[in-house]
Amino acid sequence: MTQIYTSTTADSIFLAICDAIVAMRMSTTRRLPGLDAARTVAILGMFAAHIFPLYRIGPEGELQATATGLLASGRASVLFMVLAGVSLGLFTRSLARRGMGPGRRVLVILRRAAVITVLGMVIGPINEGIANILVHYGLLFAVLSVAHFLPGRVLAPLAGLWLLLAPVLWRPLAYRWQQDPLGHNPGFLDLSSPRLLLTDLAVTGYYPLLVWCGFGLLGLALSRLDLGRTSVAGWLFGAGTLLAAGSQLLGWALTGPLANQISRATGWPSESVTVAMQVGRAPGGRIDSFLSSGHYLWLPSPHSTSLVNTVHAAACAVALLGLLLLLTDRLGYLGKLISAAGRAPLTLYAGHLLLLPILQEVAEPVTIWWILCAIVLVTALILERTGRSAPLEAGVAYLSGARPTPG
Repeated sequence: MTQIYTSTTADSIFLAICDAIVAMRMSTTRRLPGLDAARTVAILGMFAAHIFPLYRIGPEGELQATATGLLASGRASVLFMVLAGVSLGLFTRSLARRGMGPGRRVLVILRRAAVITVLGMVIGPINEGIANILVHYGLLFAVLSVAHFLPGRVLAPLAGLWLLLAPVLWRPLAYRWQQDPLGHNPGFLDLSSPRLLLTDLAVTGYYPLLVWCGFGLLGLALSRLDLGRTSVAGWLFGAGTLLAAGSQLLGWALTGPLANQISRATGWPSESVTVAMQVGRAPGGRIDSFLSSGHYLWLPSPHSTSLVNTVHAAACAVALLGLLLLLTDRLGYLGKLISAAGRAPLTLYAGHLLLLPILQEVAEPVTIWWILCAIVLVTALILERTGRSAPLEAGVAYLSGARPTPG
């Protein structure tokens, strides 16, 4: 009996050690550093687009696009939404591994969507100088709560068709309703005008969900891939780069000769039209007055929701994700810090919305940029050192039922 008891105890200890090793491996491989780094890049891109001008007056009085306008405008927010889909796919897979059933997972996602949406409606009216993405971000999770059950072989073509067809359906609706916009960030007072609010969220707003849900579906489809494999990351980078370059060249080839026609429709000089096509806006605003033309679909303009720009922005997001999946682990401690900051996208985004109105009263754009970069660095150092969640991320996880206690 003693020998049997000893053998059983030894077996139990051995199995416990094996379980601990497996748990350690899971804890170290659960996160993808490249994915977190991509979130950091998305956040910094939105910081830049919100701080720096998208265009400027050149030395000879000509209108010029800035580097921020050429690189960050439109692309950073699309990357943010694509990564939301990737994160949701990985998150629900994690919940399933923990034994959470389908109904419970949907409830957790819907709670998460509600918390983020409420947060966006609270913060949005505080800073009307920035088109707040949080309400649309939260509602995207609600839309994807059912879509996450679809297999990858269905999600991939669905995302592709959505991104190709939704801009075509969106254009006539946007033209029809463009004279009746909400005109500000969604807030609780807008619940008294539900039709206007829904129209803004789905069609006429800065991030029309009719089209932007396609970015979330694309991310959800990407989450079905083995993103930890170098070959997969390489394919994402290569295919995304080719599609991004090809779509942009196609847009300029098809609409470049239409500059005079766009100029007549908008009443802008030709240089304003060129800048608006480069960065999404000019001193006269956006190119919305050209919506009546079918040629609008081929505009390469950021935030135009045109067919060409929708495909281009999605391809840029895929390419950048692939690149960072390839590079982040090779950057050593710098890669760890960039990745750590990406674990706090909600905290950093909401925080900068609250800080910007204050900072813009007392500092120049370059100073504001470095202040926000310092905040990102401090956040990264804390999260990398402690391994904890950022405040808003922990709060959302707790309120959604994804974890028992915050932080």
